[in-house]
Amino acid sequence: MDFYVRMLIKVLEKSMSACESEVLKKLKSGYDLSAKDKKELEYLVDNL
Repeated sequence: MDFYVRMLIKVLEKSMSACESEVLKKLKSGYDLSAKDKKELEYLVDNL
């Protein structure tokens, strides 16, 4: 897994708002994110 993806996962796991999100579960599983998932991920990161 890419270094930056692993770091993003660690940050999201520590976040109260993102720790149980579907996008985080998809990132952990290695799932390729859809455009909708990428928008949700961007929203989560913006609100950290």
